[in-house]
Amino acid sequence: MTLRTAAWVLLAGGLIAGSLGAPPADVVPRQAGGYWVLDADFHVHAFAGDGALAPWALRREAQRAGLEVFALTNHNQTVTARIARWLADSTPGPIVLVGQEVTNRDYHISAVGIEATIDAGQPAAKVIEDIHAQGGVAIANHPESPNYTAAYDDRALRSLDGFERAHPVLYSTPARTASFESFAARVTAVNPAAAFIGSSDYHGGGTPGWCRTYVLARERTAASVIEAVRDGRTVAADPDGKLFGPPEYVQLVQTVGGGRRPETNDWQATTASAVAWLGLLGLVVAPRRAQRRAT
Repeated sequence: MTLRTAAWVLLAGGLIAGSLGAPPADVVPRQAGGYWVLDADFHVHAFAGDGALAPWALRREAQRAGLEVFALTNHNQTVTARIARWLADSTPGPIVLVGQEVTNRDYHISAVGIEATIDAGQPAAKVIEDIHAQGGVAIANHPESPNYTAAYDDRALRSLDGFERAHPVLYSTPARTASFESFAARVTAVNPAAAFIGSSDYHGGGTPGWCRTYVLARERTAASVIEAVRDGRTVAADPDGKLFGPPEYVQLVQTVGGGRRPETNDWQATTASAVAWLGLLGLVVAPRRAQRRAT
């Protein structure tokens, strides 16, 4: 078997394995204060793109994690997200929102609820303006260093719809913890209605929803989720279940059991992801080796 053939076998096997496993548990709808309380993750990645799982496998994994909504936000493209939404439209499971992680060397912004790709080579404020022009919401991603947060001037901070207050790197170092805290203070000082967001930044390791957002939506629809983020009706949860957000919304989330540490049984998804990425790496390396042999 040639290296290229083996790579195709690994890639196909990883993608197939990621779609198998225990069936997802049914999500029990919850209400509090006249709102639906929906578990959401506004920052996940899929194959083809920056993630290891194919869209259908990612949706299944999200459902296993108890998510009712997720935004597929591959770096600087929306093609995979639009395919994922199309695949999800006729089947039960989490709502899929089309998104993009607008990836600039100075900042990353999740554009959620868009259709066309946003130009990442612009200042943050202009990117946010372009997201709003498509009816989407703009969420500042993982503000993990002072250099990163410097990309947001007051205009950008005032126009943000939300910011990641919980993310897997939140407690990785004291400096990152402090950066998340100071950025939250900057945003809320000029934009008190900005939504508190918890995101997993899922690429293949861990599980979707490891950090998550509780959305207080008027209806269980994509449009209502976007509206809730725009209005700041969200609560962020870190991996230990600690909640961040307006006290009145935190209290509502707690009344329906929100804030418990999420459970995960992600060995299968992680293994499938590793196998798929190994196959993809083989496909990149194999032609080069073949060319060297020919010369």
